[in-house]
Amino acid sequence: MKLRPNLTIREIAGEKMLVINGAAGVDLTKVVMLNSAAEFLWNSLQGKDFQNECAEDLLISKYGITKEQAKTDAGAWIKSMIKADLIISPAD
Repeated sequence: MKLRPNLTIREIAGEKMLVINGAAGVDLTKVVMLNSAAEFLWNSLQGKDFQNECAEDLLISKYGITKEQAKTDAGAWIKSMIKADLIISPAD
C-alpha cells in the first residue's frame, strides 16, 4: 500500500493536520488531524510502498513499545488512513 501523494502536513494553531482539497470547483475540503505518532508514520512512509509490519517496526524503533502494542497502534493508524482515503493500493 502507499500513502496518497502530494499531500503535506500543515501546522495550524499548533496542531498538525493534513488538508485535502476537493476537486477543482468543488468545495469539499477535508482536514485530518495528526498526533505525533501519526505524523511520524506519515513522514516516514510518504512515497514508499509499505505493509503493516513496516509501520509496526517504525513505532517500535521510535517509541520503544512492544510488538503487540505496535501492531495495535499501526493497525489503528492504517485503518484511519484508509477511512480518510489517504492510502491507495499499488493498482490505483
